Amino acid sequence: MRLCSKCFNGWQIASALHAAAPRSKESLVRSQSSRPRPAAPESDLTPPEEIRARRIRLFVFLGVIAACALGVAIYFAGPPIGGAIKAWQSRRLARQAFALIDQKKWNEANAKARDAYLLRPTEPQAWRAIARLASRRGQGTAVLEWWKKVDEEHRLTIEDRRDYAACALAAGELVVAAPQVDLLLSQKGGPAPLDLLLAAQLAARRQNGVLALDYTERATTDPRAKPNELLAGAVLVLSMTKPNSPPYSKAWESIVKLARDPANPASLDALVFLAREQSRAPSRFPGEETPLSRDVRAAPQPETTMGPLEVADALEKHPDARPSHQLLALGLRAQHDPALASQYVADAVDRFRSGDDETIAALAAWLNSVARADKTLEVLPLDRALRGRDLFLQHVNALAALERWNEVKEILNSERFPLEPVFQHMYLAVARTRLGETTAATGEWQRALEAANTPEKLLAFADYAEQNHVNEVADRAYSEAIRLAPKNRAGYAGRLRVALASDHTTQAQTIAGEIVKIWPDDAAARNQDDYLRLLLGASGSAAEAAERQAQILVDKEPWNWSARATLGLARLRLGRNADALAVFHKVRATGSEPPGALAVRAAILAVNGYTEGARGDAHNLGAEHLLPEERVLIAPLLQ
Repeated sequence: MRLCSKCFNGWQIASALHAAAPRSKESLVRSQSSRPRPAAPESDLTPPEEIRARRIRLFVFLGVIAACALGVAIYFAGPPIGGAIKAWQSRRLARQAFALIDQKKWNEANAKARDAYLLRPTEPQAWRAIARLASRRGQGTAVLEWWKKVDEEHRLTIEDRRDYAACALAAGELVVAAPQVDLLLSQKGGPAPLDLLLAAQLAARRQNGVLALDYTERATTDPRAKPNELLAGAVLVLSMTKPNSPPYSKAWESIVKLARDPANPASLDALVFLAREQSRAPSRFPGEETPLSRDVRAAPQPETTMGPLEVADALEKHPDARPSHQLLALGLRAQHDPALASQYVADAVDRFRSGDDETIAALAAWLNSVARADKTLEVLPLDRALRGRDLFLQHVNALAALERWNEVKEILNSERFPLEPVFQHMYLAVARTRLGETTAATGEWQRALEAANTPEKLLAFADYAEQNHVNEVADRAYSEAIRLAPKNRAGYAGRLRVALASDHTTQAQTIAGEIVKIWPDDAAARNQDDYLRLLLGASGSAAEAAERQAQILVDKEPWNWSARATLGLARLRLGRNADALAVFHKVRATGSEPPGALAVRAAILAVNGYTEGARGDAHNLGAEHLLPEERVLIAPLLQ
């Protein structure tokens, strides 16, 4: 049967719809069961041990990557972190050192400061600790280099500047001290009494007595002044004024007042000063003039001075007195009554011979100072002396005082005490010299020089050689100190001093010129260089330049006799005799002038016709040490 086209099309559509309709559940199950099943997951087939091993390998791999990353991080970040930790530890040790310094526990403070530096040598706080410790203990001029390092890092505090200025003044480094003092004087709120005292010391070193006294007066009248500052101010006034002048007497009275008050923190130091400086006591005080005082020395009023016995009593009874103070009191009693000196020595020996090492060292030093070296050996035999450096050196000093040089040589050669080689050999050098062993002594000086491997040791060695008049050795030691520390002013000052003492004027001028090159702003150094050049015959343009420089210095410091000597000598070399005489027209000699300056003045007086006065000055200079060229200036006046 044939279908029409429309019916056929409808049948096709119905068939298609039937094919697309959902199948029954059974048909679906049958169709699914007839399809092939997929393979089971791999994890279902892998043994658990293998899965665990894979996980472990993954963890190890990730751990290695993490360790490498951590190692790289430590490599780059470790040094900064380690440096920061060391810096913190160094600063902590430095703070501990500062606290110990304030307590005057020097050995403990030294250990802390040293550890702080060794832990981090670039830490400014460690530098400060070393510098402050050395400053408070007065350990030489090398400390200036430490303060300069701190200053370059801009880490100086007000207290640091005070220590820095004090060290520079002690070393004669006025150019270094001046800017520190200026900053202290200009600080907000005004300078403290200690700052004014530093300014007074600087003015005194510049020979400006008027300004120095003004600063001292301001410091000692300041309500904030501490007892030790009052004492320091009074001592400074004594050094700048003449005995029996009103300022001198007033300063002495201030020291006595401090000494008489045991509760005053400065009383013990004041008593020690009075005990050691009894010969400087003023004989008469302002307002005391009586008919008696015009003819004989009037006794000072009790309230303004202390006699030796009163000082001795006060020292013995002072609550803070140590054996050294009590020994000082016994020394005063012995000086006051020489007939009983032996008894006082015996009392001291009986009283202190059973003391500890510190007491025995003080007793031995005192016995040596009163020329009783035999008693020193009695209380300090060699076996006891070997217990400490101070004890050992006092024993050796006693042998030397008794001129038992063979024993000194034997002890030092035996090396029974671990004395530093530089000191061992320099003491041996003196012993061998006294024994007439010249060649051996030269060898000991050389071995001592070789053992002095630091600027500090070299300066100590050079000073010892200079004291023993071995100037050639001293000059070599100072030169070596300069090589190790090119800007160590003490080395240059020592070389200049040795050259002048040896009458080597040309060498002295060469050294002075080197000093000027390194410290061009030091007016005193420039003046000395010009003066030595003029002594050696400089004239013409060189003399004119020296005259200009000297005139500037005289205008600034009219009390400066060294500057006047240079100015007068320059004009003398230029043939302007009358102008040279005008340099000394309105100044009077006080007895503290440099002998060379007085020799120049005598020569100028002579060429201007004042022969009688010039001869008197020349003869007065006969016992003074003058350079050969200075003696040539006054030679015609001595005939």
